[in-house]
Amino acid sequence: MKTEDVWNLLEQDGNDVSSGYLTRRILPDVNYDVYIAIEKPSNTRLLMLRVSNAFLDRKAAYPASSSFTVNRVALPQDGEEYGTLQLVLTNDRYKDIFTTLVQDIVDYLASVSDGRAAISAFITRLKRWQTFLEKHSLEGLSEIAQQGLYGELWFLRRLVFPHLELLKGLRCWTGPKGTQQDFQFSGCAVEVKTTSTKQHQKLAIASERQLDDTGVGVIVLLHLSLDVRQGQGETLPGIVSSMRSIVVENAIARDELENLLFEVGYLDIHATRYETIGYTIREHNYFKVGANFPKIIESDLRNGVGDVRYTISVAECKRFSIPESEVIALIGDQP
Repeated sequence: MKTEDVWNLLEQDGNDVSSGYLTRRILPDVNYDVYIAIEKPSNTRLLMLRVSNAFLDRKAAYPASSSFTVNRVALPQDGEEYGTLQLVLTNDRYKDIFTTLVQDIVDYLASVSDGRAAISAFITRLKRWQTFLEKHSLEGLSEIAQQGLYGELWFLRRLVFPHLELLKGLRCWTGPKGTQQDFQFSGCAVEVKTTSTKQHQKLAIASERQLDDTGVGVIVLLHLSLDVRQGQGETLPGIVSSMRSIVVENAIARDELENLLFEVGYLDIHATRYETIGYTIREHNYFKVGANFPKIIESDLRNGVGDVRYTISVAECKRFSIPESEVIALIGDQP
């Protein structure tokens, strides 16, 4: 049963309860206690782990954010031998994300039978979510970020997966981890830029290092011109579903894809926001970034100048177009 369903049942059962905790034990196959709970009268949602006190470090600092906190408590049933960690929703604005967070932790704990290992896993997953909530908006991806993610997934599906083993291809998708280019291969890097304006299109370059090929070999700039319409074309959830279907039989690749989607800020709870907009590829171009390519790189800058953002004209880039077959040859040359 999903955690959301358990909370709903507890809220229905607790109409006549004025105070205290209502709990439902889950994960019966592990040797510690995991509870979905609500606290009355506020109906605050909690996840609780009850383990041996020997596994709890009294000096431990637990992750926290604007949406959750972790409390170590001694409940009446704990006695001297046990202690309980409570993961508590602290802001109802984050209710949906908290539900997804707790479900993620519960799914992870299902394969962790030992109490000591469970505490470590619990903290590790919470730190992951703490970082996510610091980086990403409560409302999900912006329109520009949605288009950018669509473009990167399009390139993965069109060129990377057909020419590289799935896991190897996914590990070349480094943009979610904060690298200068979206994809890094052994002989080249690929940066994906999407536009949805009409003619005289420009590409936004994020820094003086994004088109700097120092230590990279070759940089390929992929430009995707998108037609963006409501109710037409392929949606972002649609291409995510397509990618998941490609890796469904490969458990390691499947987990890697989910981790990368998480890193970039994609959550299924926001899918309904993304489903109304569809994308159709009007045009796609591959540009080889060479010495005369219109760019600003680090060696061009005077001392003290940095964090440069600029735009380049797509029309000017077209002098540097290369065929898709050349890009395939570059990315396919993997050790």
